[in-house]
Amino acid sequence: MNRIRVGIDRANEMIAKKNLSPEKITEHSKLMDMDFMEYVRFQELKSGLVGVKLNLDEANTVYGFLGNTVEHFNRQPLAVKWVLTEFFALLLKR
Repeated sequence: MNRIRVGIDRANEMIAKKNLSPEKITEHSKLMDMDFMEYVRFQELKSGLVGVKLNLDEANTVYGFLGNTVEHFNRQPLAVKWVLTEFFALLLKR
């Protein structure tokens, strides 16, 4: 089971239930944009968890959504940014 994908599916369901306008979705999404230093830190923390807290499929999923640039992450849909932002917050608390 890929907990990241399950989380994204749940987030999409919650967003759909809220019936948000495209403008509201864009507004919420912008609030979750990362800057370059946050992005680098997230990549570092994620890489250290492969095989420990993340299985390989989950790690690859996170990597795919983060991409090679912060701009790639910042273009992700709201549900993806929501789940990965929550995941990043958990990593920072470790």
